[in-house]
Amino acid sequence: MEKQETKAVIANVEAGSRAEKQGLRAGDTIVSVNGQKVGDLIDLNFALADEEVRLVVRDGDSFRECYFQKRFGEDIGITMESAVFDHIRQCRNNCIFCFIAQMPQGMRASLYVKDDDYRMSFLTGSFITLSNLSEADVRRITQYHLSPLHVSVHTTNGVLRKRMMRQERTENILDQLRRLTDNDISLYCQIVLVPGYNDGDEFTRTLEDLYALGPNILGVAVVPLGTTKFRPACDELQPVTKEIAADIIRRARPFIKENREKGGGSFVYLADEFYLKAEEAVPPDEYYDGYEQIEDGIGMLRYFERQWHDWGGKVRTAYEKPLRLALFTGTLAADFLRGLVDEVRMENLEVDVIPVENRYFGTQINVAGLLTAGDMVNAWQALPEKYDGLIIPGTALRKGEELFLDDVTLRAFTEKIGVPVAVSEFAPQLKELLYHWKE
Repeated sequence: MEKQETKAVIANVEAGSRAEKQGLRAGDTIVSVNGQKVGDLIDLNFALADEEVRLVVRDGDSFRECYFQKRFGEDIGITMESAVFDHIRQCRNNCIFCFIAQMPQGMRASLYVKDDDYRMSFLTGSFITLSNLSEADVRRITQYHLSPLHVSVHTTNGVLRKRMMRQERTENILDQLRRLTDNDISLYCQIVLVPGYNDGDEFTRTLEDLYALGPNILGVAVVPLGTTKFRPACDELQPVTKEIAADIIRRARPFIKENREKGGGSFVYLADEFYLKAEEAVPPDEYYDGYEQIEDGIGMLRYFERQWHDWGGKVRTAYEKPLRLALFTGTLAADFLRGLVDEVRMENLEVDVIPVENRYFGTQINVAGLLTAGDMVNAWQALPEKYDGLIIPGTALRKGEELFLDDVTLRAFTEKIGVPVAVSEFAPQLKELLYHWKE
């Protein structure tokens, strides 16, 4: 394989910073720091922490040296275009539950990146499998104390893990975890729950093994597999049913109870979907221990509810003219959201929470964050009644951009809807929209 060039490109230089005073600009490339090349943000941060720093930077075809004399650890005022300067290591596994492998062609390129890079795990919290770690990687992790890492475990049964991930180097997971924790590396672990594989007694065994590794296991996030209509027929898998969800909750409870009684956190953090499918109440706020796992759909509903009730905005009692709003969401959380919206009682306001079926990926995909513009447009056009406005979930848009999964812009979507469209990602936004629509 051809070795890729390392490119440490500066994205931004803080105004008034040491870097600006030295003439550094966005677009400059850092060639070396104190005579050494840097391969990622970890190298760069360690190198820039020194009291004396010599940077060699390139601007086009010209090179120059910048010298900084400063306090140890003082920031020079630059941010980089990316966290790694060579290339993100890709996953070499072929997991039976891989969601990326179930996506159709033609979506935006970033959705097909199978990140399995320990550097990104440390820097951004992405989950890795440890299957592509070299001995040098492990030494670097322990030497630099790159902690915590986020590890996709799935099962501690090595033979089963190899079968689920279809890769020889995945079998020694428990030895890898033990080596890391023995070197004081803390880990957030993840289990993608696949019925018929790592549920039941295998699930209990995995929790027992992880619990035995001690306090360096900061928590175990458990999420159900997602299956789309694009999954190959030969790999047919069963979804999490009401009975399986209830069993997972039951098996997790002893670990949660014991660890909390010992003064620790909940240890096992189950995705909201388990509680909704089991038709059990979502746990109280304290169960989620600061919502460290919320990006995995763990605690999103409880957090949304807390924000909803903590909202301190101005309440109105009526609109001057009748206002009918439609609120789109996924099928999973529609009833939960409807219960909150029903608390808003106002003269001349009518709000309908409308669950949108996911036709693009398949109806087993039930979360708002995977809704496409196409499915929402079709749902809108099929509504038997007319509305004055539409509220859509912000999670359906790419973070920081007005772009849906199917590459439709928010502007194009709004034109097809034909009435004002508002985006709401968090409870305060939604409540503000309901009380002060288009003000």
